[in-house]
Amino acid sequence: MSKTLDTALDALITLEQDTREYGFDWPNQEMIIDQAISECEEIREAILHKEPPHRIREEIGDLLHTAISLCIFSGYDVKDTLANVNEKFGARMNALKKIARERGLEDLKGQPLEFMLELWHEAKKQSKC
Repeated sequence: MSKTLDTALDALITLEQDTREYGFDWPNQEMIIDQAISECEEIREAILHKEPPHRIREEIGDLLHTAISLCIFSGYDVKDTLANVNEKFGARMNALKKIARERGLEDLKGQPLEFMLELWHEAKKQSKC
């Protein structure tokens, strides 16, 4: 992780933990999930209404904050969770690239979305084995 990202992540984790210790916390996971859904809707609206990039970025930041809140509330270490998803996504991408090479493709540029999703689902199955 880059130093800037690591510092920003540490700051957000600390802020979230301090907020919880102060007593300003979610009552349950379901409410955090509802908030995440709401943040996704706000991102979609900002994009559809062609809001300035800084507004879209702000909404994406709210979604990231909500995801980190859910992680901490659920008792998971945020950095371990990110490391896990990096490993999982990396394995799936490696499997996807292997499948694409076996089909004679060097990359997926210009390929239809349906085809890319087909490869993704195949890679997902392989990486679970």
